[in-house]
Amino acid sequence: MSSNSDLFLDSFYVARQPVFDAGKGVWGYELLFRNSTADNIAEIGNEDAATSQVIADGFGLIQQDIEENQRLLVNFPRNMLLGNAAEFLPPETCVVEILENVQPEPEILEVLQDLKDRGYTLALDDYIGQEGFEPFVELADIVKVDCLDLELEELKNIAKVLKQIGVQMLAEKVETNEMFNLCLELGFELFQGFFFSRPEIIPGKKISTSNLNRMRLLGSISSENFDVEDMTNAINSDVSVSYRLLKFMNSPTFGLPNKINSIQQAIALIGYKKLAGWLRMILLSDISAGPAGDELAFLSIKRAKFLELTCLDFKQCPLRSESMFMLGLFSLLDVFLNRPMEDLMAELPVKKELVQALTDKTSEAAVFLEIVKSLELADWKNLNNLIAKTGLLPLSIAQNHLAAMQWANEILLMNKTTDNSAN
Repeated sequence: MSSNSDLFLDSFYVARQPVFDAGKGVWGYELLFRNSTADNIAEIGNEDAATSQVIADGFGLIQQDIEENQRLLVNFPRNMLLGNAAEFLPPETCVVEILENVQPEPEILEVLQDLKDRGYTLALDDYIGQEGFEPFVELADIVKVDCLDLELEELKNIAKVLKQIGVQMLAEKVETNEMFNLCLELGFELFQGFFFSRPEIIPGKKISTSNLNRMRLLGSISSENFDVEDMTNAINSDVSVSYRLLKFMNSPTFGLPNKINSIQQAIALIGYKKLAGWLRMILLSDISAGPAGDELAFLSIKRAKFLELTCLDFKQCPLRSESMFMLGLFSLLDVFLNRPMEDLMAELPVKKELVQALTDKTSEAAVFLEIVKSLELADWKNLNNLIAKTGLLPLSIAQNHLAAMQWANEILLMNKTTDNSAN
């Protein structure tokens, strides 16, 4: 029998948004949650209950996936601050984020000072220079500035004031690399937004030799009638991929009675289609190195699994489940390679329906991709509209997204482990 906690974990929407440092390393994540069983998921509803659920279940669930020294920001509405809810979270990991609708009342300021005295990091959310918020700014360790809603001069003035105070500045809603670079020049140290997931198309830019080889291999296994001998030879010729495949096959995940001792044996045991799917993920995670690349790999793999699971739950799915998986997996390929998606699709032997879903936002399959994007952005209103449009079940969406996040983390963790072992 499922416990109440199990039922909750199966029914909340969760968004995990990365926060980068100036070197585009992952400093931490902001956690955003909504209960999918609410009558209207576009409404925040009971903020106190939402934060309580995050503390009880969500925080612990996500905390196990972060690396050492990374931080997790959690939103705290007024009543949860007054109720000392932050005490349930570790100060070395949790950043208490003061929501923009909390007012600097004496009792609130007293609670925040007590949290600081006990080692908690405080962050002020959505600061745009509001009058009367000076007590919050003075107490806060981090001030989050909403770059999207500010004119350039306003942004410059706010940055200047905050620098003089000496608070750590976090630029949020940074949607382009141009904005990232501007905020960097203005003295911001932390950055939140999806600038890392947008392609920087540079005319005449060529793909590196290593990435070109990966693209060719990606192309050879993206056709329904791929050549198994070519795939075997390609894997055998890449020491890193060969090692990771054998390590992956020898892991408890498969529970095989005998150890794998050759690529040919691995292919025979895992099956051509499953191996091709695994190889696609490996190739994509290799194409873009670094922390931002890891986040892109996580998003791609998570999207792929989510679309596959959702398709299996939905009788009127516009594409087969394996094609939906590929849709998610390739959805950020233009960002990985900084080339237009149309050009990349011309180089891969994929079905026209899949090409249409990747290049035309109005296609039926593309709507499913928009659902997972809304989850990533914590755009609950748009998510609600899309669910109503497709007829999908909110509980199914919540369960599949959570399962996909956990699966993507496991895949990437296994890849990192095998990489470290190889080195």
